[in-house]
Amino acid sequence: MKRKLKWPAIVLAVSLLGFGTALLLWPRDRITAASWKRIRVGMTEKEVEGILGRPGINREEYEEQHEELTKTLDQGAKVLLGFLWNPQIKTQVWIGDRGIGVIQYAPGGHVGRILPFVPIKHSEPSFIDRLRDWLGL
Repeated sequence: MKRKLKWPAIVLAVSLLGFGTALLLWPRDRITAASWKRIRVGMTEKEVEGILGRPGINREEYEEQHEELTKTLDQGAKVLLGFLWNPQIKTQVWIGDRGIGVIQYAPGGHVGRILPFVPIKHSEPSFIDRLRDWLGL
């Protein structure tokens, strides 16, 4: 009887270990409302990129993605983004799975203005993200 349970137990243990490893190593979108709250006026661009995991996009890159992005934003966010582009002020946009954020930089290259994080409508976290949130990872 013990010999019959040995191999299923090994297969189960290896499967659980593989699932746990995938859960920890699966890439996670760091552009969230929680990470957005960590950004402060006066931070450098590199500090912001460290929190959000990647550099923001500029106006040209935004306009390339604008058509697709417009489908996922509500009207208030569309109007807000339309008014933000000023050639004298460096502005960057971060687009993630859960929302969009905009930062304007002061002339010295530090964060000058942080606009509120705008959630993307119909944005549902994945099963892995919900499980990580539940486990606190």
